[in-house]
Amino acid sequence: MLKEERHNTIVEMCRARGTVTVREIADILGVSDMTVRRDLMELSDEGRIVRFRGGAKTAENAFGRSLICEPSHLERQLLHIEEKTHIAEIAATQVSEGDTIFLGSSTTVELAAQNLPAVPLRIVTNSLPIFNLFADGDIREVTLIGGTYRYHSGTFMGPLAESALESLGFDKAFIGVNGIQDGSLYTSYFDAGRLYQIAFERADEHFVLADWSKMDMRGFYSFYDLRPEDTVVTDPAVSPEQLESLRANCRVLL
Repeated sequence: MLKEERHNTIVEMCRARGTVTVREIADILGVSDMTVRRDLMELSDEGRIVRFRGGAKTAENAFGRSLICEPSHLERQLLHIEEKTHIAEIAATQVSEGDTIFLGSSTTVELAAQNLPAVPLRIVTNSLPIFNLFADGDIREVTLIGGTYRYHSGTFMGPLAESALESLGFDKAFIGVNGIQDGSLYTSYFDAGRLYQIAFERADEHFVLADWSKMDMRGFYSFYDLRPEDTVVTDPAVSPEQLESLRANCRVLL
């Protein structure tokens, strides 16, 4: 099989399955693992697939849109719903009565907010959708920090938001990320990473909510390196290798 034919087959496999491993590709194409890895590197450089350790995934989301582009808030809400719900339910159990918590702008964190216990809490967020969940008022006090509004994600970012966080303290901070690779957390934007970095600096406990699709993914900006006392909440679809890599750096709940 010619290289161009292999490349087209690999791209179609990624589109059809979402993710494929090096071993699966090698078996189907009848080539060595080394050849597959070389093909994946070339396809990744061309932007046709997204490469991760041990395999590759489609470069398009469920809407046929390039993953290089930041998906809209609605698009992100519709992706990996089952996994996000699983993660959100676990994350919500980590919140105790009387906690002061920071909730970052993430659709998975939004689901966690919906599952929070109906007990007195102080909630601080930069997410308008999360703020709206509690806008009618109950025993959970909510504060929305201001800043530059990013319409496509419904979030507030920038120097004003950062300044607000720097004067606050939290028992726990919950954030979502665009990728986790080799123990580092990534976002698509510098200002988002900077805000979450401050939130973690001001919190006693750190929780990262990330489904399997975020593993072995490198984003635009690396803002934090996981520590043994940190917690990543994920789902059972993560591979054994990814789980081992996570546990080498932090605590894992799934």
